[in-house]
Amino acid sequence: MPTSNSPQPQRRTWPYAVTAVTVLAIQQGWEAQQVITLAVSLLVLIALITSTGQK
Repeated sequence: MPTSNSPQPQRRTWPYAVTAVTVLAIQQGWEAQQVITLAVSLLVLIALITSTGQK
């Protein structure tokens, strides 16, 4: 029986967040170029955050 203090694998939820925000932008009627810019910006931001956390 595993203990409640055992370390759990870290789940990455950022792909779901990027997808949700991108879909919402499309549903709101954003132009294709705006959606692409948003998605790229989010992915760059996530890359910066994850690269600083891997020290």
